[in-house]
Amino acid sequence: MRLLLVGAGHAHLEVLRCQALHPHPKIDLTLVSLAERHHYSGMVPGYLQGQYEEREITFDLPGLATWAGGRFIQARATALDPKAGPKAGEIHLEGGGVLGYDLVSFNVGSRTAGDEDEAVRRNAALVKPMSRAADLRRRLKELAGKPGNDHRAVVVGGGAAGVEIACAITALLDRAGCGHQVTVLEGSDAILSEYSERFRRRAAAVLARKEIATRTGVRVEKVEPDAVHLQDGSRQKSDLTVWLTGAAAWPLFGQSGLPVDEKGFLLVDDALRSTADPRVFGAGDCVTLERYPGTPKAGVYAVREAPVLWQSLLAAIEGGKPPRYEPQRSFLSLLNTGDGKALLRYKGLIAHSRWAWILKDRIDRGFMARYQPP
Repeated sequence: MRLLLVGAGHAHLEVLRCQALHPHPKIDLTLVSLAERHHYSGMVPGYLQGQYEEREITFDLPGLATWAGGRFIQARATALDPKAGPKAGEIHLEGGGVLGYDLVSFNVGSRTAGDEDEAVRRNAALVKPMSRAADLRRRLKELAGKPGNDHRAVVVGGGAAGVEIACAITALLDRAGCGHQVTVLEGSDAILSEYSERFRRRAAAVLARKEIATRTGVRVEKVEPDAVHLQDGSRQKSDLTVWLTGAAAWPLFGQSGLPVDEKGFLLVDDALRSTADPRVFGAGDCVTLERYPGTPKAGVYAVREAPVLWQSLLAAIEGGKPPRYEPQRSFLSLLNTGDGKALLRYKGLIAHSRWAWILKDRIDRGFMARYQPP
């Protein structure tokens, strides 16, 4: 049975590992991804500030596919045609290639909202897909190497990623001995709006100590090479603008004819199957759970979805009853603040400490080690 994995997110890494360790004889596996190396998002802020080298935060996708007894294709999936045949569908690739499947699963993450704007693509640094992290690190090092003490960087988006990237930029420029002003711009009324008020206050105090400015309730209207223009008419100077706004869906789902939510994310049931086609699966940020539509677009959910996805795929192959996924009510959150410390939130516990960073580093390195082919 032809199993096509599109994307190499957290859940698909686990599917590859399970097939490698417990190979199913009926599975003919193909992995499709944009690049041969997949960057682990949890360690990208550390990589940007120099805590990790690129080899420490990337997965060898051809090696993982081979370990799982499958093949790897480097390509971008541009269209999904679930009605190509009575028992099979097709994925169309950029450049004209076509791949047929009996079962297909998507773990492609999300786009960054607004990245379709030409000025944003030309003048701002994008982090998604995560393979762009190397380009952002290069641009940061170039900025740090320029003379002067008035380096300015703007991070558009005040979510967890925006806060971590702002701290990483500050740490890199501090170590280079550069004078700087780093600013976080957030369209809503508060940074880290997905967190509690108590956590936001702690994070705001950390940013204030680092002299990272935050502006909330502001919308970016235009991005130029040396500035961003806001809807209130003001202009913020910027030598480097990093675009980290909210999650947006890839267009291939909306064009497929399969059910999507109001933002275009693929709708899936508790077994992570399309609500209209049991041959199509999905996990992570690229999907919305029909019964739990408010589930955050965060990697910790994809990690928990991973074993459910594997068992659901096996059930589809063998004809058994699939498991059901129910999102966890709370999760451990660790944000790298660029100073050898991390902000921690777990249930009622909030901390900013060295031991929280040590815990984050240990968890991240353990995750990397889990998906290294022998």
